[in-house]
Amino acid sequence: MKLFAFLYGISIALPLLTDPVTRVVMPFNEKEQPLVGAIRWDGWVGDLNRAGLEVERILGPRQYHYRAPFFSKIIHDDSIQCRGTTQAIMDQEIAYAKYAGLDYWAFCWYPSGSGLDTARQLYLKSAYKSDIKWCVILGTNPFDYDKDAKWLVERFKENNYQKVLNGRPLVYVFSATATLLPQLTALRNLSRLAGVPDPYIVVMGFSAQNAVAAADSLYADAISCYASVTDFETGASYNRAAYSPAVPKSDQAGWEKYAASGKPLVPWVTAGWNPKPRIERSVLWNSYYTPDGYAKDGTPDQIAQSLQNAIKWTSNNTNAAEAGVILMYAWNEFDEGGWICPTLGNNTSRLEAIRKILK
Repeated sequence: MKLFAFLYGISIALPLLTDPVTRVVMPFNEKEQPLVGAIRWDGWVGDLNRAGLEVERILGPRQYHYRAPFFSKIIHDDSIQCRGTTQAIMDQEIAYAKYAGLDYWAFCWYPSGSGLDTARQLYLKSAYKSDIKWCVILGTNPFDYDKDAKWLVERFKENNYQKVLNGRPLVYVFSATATLLPQLTALRNLSRLAGVPDPYIVVMGFSAQNAVAAADSLYADAISCYASVTDFETGASYNRAAYSPAVPKSDQAGWEKYAASGKPLVPWVTAGWNPKPRIERSVLWNSYYTPDGYAKDGTPDQIAQSLQNAIKWTSNNTNAAEAGVILMYAWNEFDEGGWICPTLGNNTSRLEAIRKILK
């Protein structure tokens, strides 16, 4: 998942407005189609960052080549290259996302020059970037709430940045804690000074309790989850269960738990939680997986049905899902098992199934 995810403090020059924003919300109409986005974790950069070499190593064994991104190159049975570092590849990804009917990508944030920012930079340079909008997931790596925040607020002004609820820029925050309040307050201040509507901040937590605590301390607008990595009904691992019904049931149980808190939420759809490559060959930044802590791959139709369930739930719970947005895990978490991007051999089966729902 996230590489070296952490939060840090930084001095803020702007005066801080710490009072919560007055909430005046008109939920989206249940007759409207919710906006559907997908998470981008862009470690597929080869030697531009050590993470790129790590994910190539763990996807190297032949049994995992089927899940490698479409732009991969097989070197031999125990080696593969997965390097999405050209404009042509990004333009193709945009075309795939548009074809599927996705509304936006949520990019995990990595600093400029880290190598892991390559996909974001290529997207922003693309002549086709308006074909799919984008937003940011903060908290996945250092974010300079002075320099980077000023840059981000300028992006908020652009048409291809995803907005909700009458123009509010959508911002997700991963692993949010109370220590982030001064930084998010600064982001809100910068937005106001730039004449931009207040960002719609959605904090992600792997339990309703943690998400609510973070939302309360940060005056966040909504809560969500990156993915259902365990069973939300029981708290247990998937224990090698079949994707369906285990993972879709866990997603819906999570929505219900989060909604029961009274906080608005963004429903999430887990396209898979099968990090076997990382279980067998752990990556440098974590080794938290248990041997049976995964669910088997779902079929394309099962994943699409899970999305359909989320659309129906969102449309039936417009007060809880006030912003009318859904977030899929994920566009390209190939090594963890959550992907809808086409894979090696131009396997578009998951994308085609999603298209049937969205188109």
